[in-house]
Amino acid sequence: MNLPPRLLLAAALLAGTNSLTAQTPAVADPVVPLAKVEVREPRLLDMPAVVTRLTLDTLPPAQPGLVGFAEETANFSVASAGARSFGDIFAVRGLTNTPFFGDPSVSVYLDSVPLGSAFTFPAELAGFASGALLRGPGQNTRFGRAGPGGVVQLTTPAAVAAGQQQSELRAGYGNFNARDVAATTNAATADGRADVLVAAGYAARDGYVTNTTLNTDLDSQESASALARLRFRPATNTELVLLVTGQRARDGEQALVPLGGPLYTVARTSEGRTDLDALNASLTAAWETATGRISATTAHSDWDLGPYVSVQDFGPPAGELTNNVTLRQRLWTEEIRFAGDERAAAAWSGGALFSDGRTDSTAQRAFLATFGPIEDSGARVNQQALAAFGEVKLRAGTAFTLTPGLRVESSRKDIARLDNFVPAGNFKLNNNSSAVLPKLAATYTLSPQTTLFASVGAGYKPGGFSAFTSSASLAAFGPERTTAFEAGVTRTSADGRLTGTLRGFWYDIKGYQIERSFNATDYFVASAPQARSRGAELELEWRPAAGLTIVGGLGWTDVILRRFTAPLAPFTVFDGNRAPYVPNYDANLRVEYRDPTGWFAGVDASAVGKVFYDEGETAATAQRAHGLLGAHLGWESRRWRVSLYGENLTAERYYSSITAGIGHGTPGAPRTYGVQASVKF
Repeated sequence: MNLPPRLLLAAALLAGTNSLTAQTPAVADPVVPLAKVEVREPRLLDMPAVVTRLTLDTLPPAQPGLVGFAEETANFSVASAGARSFGDIFAVRGLTNTPFFGDPSVSVYLDSVPLGSAFTFPAELAGFASGALLRGPGQNTRFGRAGPGGVVQLTTPAAVAAGQQQSELRAGYGNFNARDVAATTNAATADGRADVLVAAGYAARDGYVTNTTLNTDLDSQESASALARLRFRPATNTELVLLVTGQRARDGEQALVPLGGPLYTVARTSEGRTDLDALNASLTAAWETATGRISATTAHSDWDLGPYVSVQDFGPPAGELTNNVTLRQRLWTEEIRFAGDERAAAAWSGGALFSDGRTDSTAQRAFLATFGPIEDSGARVNQQALAAFGEVKLRAGTAFTLTPGLRVESSRKDIARLDNFVPAGNFKLNNNSSAVLPKLAATYTLSPQTTLFASVGAGYKPGGFSAFTSSASLAAFGPERTTAFEAGVTRTSADGRLTGTLRGFWYDIKGYQIERSFNATDYFVASAPQARSRGAELELEWRPAAGLTIVGGLGWTDVILRRFTAPLAPFTVFDGNRAPYVPNYDANLRVEYRDPTGWFAGVDASAVGKVFYDEGETAATAQRAHGLLGAHLGWESRRWRVSLYGENLTAERYYSSITAGIGHGTPGAPRTYGVQASVKF
């Protein structure tokens, strides 16, 4: 890859300081001065106020990505629109992204690669071993890219020991002709100076939704993905890490069906397709000294959707609406991080981030049988972000820790839009905003089994532009600013078998961003001047007997638009209504037993409360509360593993997402089942 001059200059400066070790973008392990550098999986155990951590191989086979991750995480939900992550909405404690045009409320890191907009988030996680959700705006003093809702950190497996190699081959088959195969190899040289991780996978299935006119399944999926991580240690205090991930998806049409009609059948005269290509790459250079560590990471993301073609049937007289969209985002990010000795009485850390990106989009829409073309437009949005962040952990004895932190951030965006139908839709705009975000967190160890924590902080999500409106006055929207109060307690039983964490939060939000179609022709982002989100999470892990594990979580969120008037209807007031896209509660429970002979069995259940998909709390565009039940049974040895699984065993009928502006929804997956097998060598 061609590295920008800024990275080469930064690397030269860092080498001159003889600085320190590599780190993942989460809280690092204690530093051993001048020890051999290793990128280790973050422990995160000193952050019970914010962290939920999962091993990714526990996710349901039918939901291998962030959707499955959210099913097992309290107060984290994903409204999946069925086109990979395009149009998905990620909600954490009432803070959401806008589907297409705004910044995400929760950012995602793939090891050291920070992703950009929410539509670039991974639908599959080949090669990653674990994930952690770090909640709240307080993460913005730890990460270069951090939304007000927090950060999802996805981590590759740890390196094997010097001279060792571990490989695994996995395959599966299920109903709807679902098939998948994946291979992983993790190896290190005899001297331990280099190691490599390579993972590749293929997954496909037939569609859940049938077009009875064409007698075809419209939402089939097929994708291939790969990951490679290469680490080289030219000296005991120096490390270079190259990480590359890629995905190629060739799916059928996005699964959208008219609300109120059949859930798994449509009758249309034509169908579309969803083609997606994504590439992420990063190069990290890290050094270690006795006084601390430093790392510099250059990351590039290239996400390309197109052609994306969808068809919706509106019935007579309008007929069928055809949408043809292309969307591409390219993002360069450079991040420098510093960290002192984690064991010191004043353990400091900090860094800086610079990102430069571009998003290109085109949209053609037409009622071909009736009105003909109604839109033909394109837009380019350029964006730059600059942030400096840091915190210091002050220890008063062994029981009390106080952590003040600060982040300063600025955002610059501009849009150039071309509309071939509406001359007034040709415009150029720019949008600049900034934020100063302080944080103060405290932790008190009441006893060896009990820890109390509390924090106050501030979050920020930049403003931007909507490309799907021809009105220059509606295209721009301002930043979203959050003031956050959080507190909680974590408790472990004396025998260590039961651990629980209870958290509470209160967020005051200004400029709460809401995106949808507010009339027949314009799709844009409007801001509620004031909103409030409050709630709590309870997470438990219990091991009542040898081999038996019970893990559960319960989240409750009450997010209210305190002030919001319909942007094109000044007499329509939504003050006091729930914000869209956020369930009022969610819950998850997993019970698993593993016998010493190798047999294992488990049951997992999840529930999601009612979700409104517009600010008017319209019943016709709301998803009622629903629950899902899954189970698995299998046997494993040191090398072999085979299991049977079933998801949505009760055949619950629900929408995984609703697009209120067009009166369509994405049906949730029906009952699925299959077999998975793997061998290690």
